[in-house]
Amino acid sequence: MELTENEIPDEVVLMQQFRAGSEEAFTTVYRLMYRRVFWFARKFVEETEEAQDLTAESFVQLWQQNDSFPTLDAVAAFLYVTVRNKCYNLLKHRQMKASRRDDLLRQLNEREQGDFFEEQVQLQLVRRIYAEVDKLPPRMKAIFLLSYREGLKPAAIAERLQIKPQTVINQRVTAVKLLQAALGKDVLLIPLLMVLRYKDFL
Repeated sequence: MELTENEIPDEVVLMQQFRAGSEEAFTTVYRLMYRRVFWFARKFVEETEEAQDLTAESFVQLWQQNDSFPTLDAVAAFLYVTVRNKCYNLLKHRQMKASRRDDLLRQLNEREQGDFFEEQVQLQLVRRIYAEVDKLPPRMKAIFLLSYREGLKPAAIAERLQIKPQTVINQRVTAVKLLQAALGKDVLLIPLLMVLRYKDFL
């Protein structure tokens, strides 16, 4: 669970506590950074559980060196490099089509640290979308999250929720329309909303 804007603490105080070994400060950093690190890993690792594991391992390494970080930017840079290297090592030793593996490795090698901070901006926008998702009716929200966040197809969602696949499709379309109505006037969010509208999970 990420922090809301009102919950984000003073960075200087937070980092002082973090370097001093405060578990509460670590939890705060974790909540601030987890989603962006996870989604970075998820771009290169197809299995959600594997991306979660690599993200968790990166945070463990961060905590093991907690006294080394003066700022949140330094923490983000460390997590970026760590999870990137973990993705690289996993892909390097994974059995997959050589062309696909080489393409992913090339993308990882070409990634610059600045790319990661640009992605943080994008994830701030995604956070705003999720704030609106929380306002959806419970079943519609569940369908949206299973479809968009976990990447499940309608048939799999229908089986999990014990409903018809067409109901899943209808609910997902309605959810995106509601999000567009709530956020569509924001120019920065238009590209993300268009992706949600036209992404094919069938």
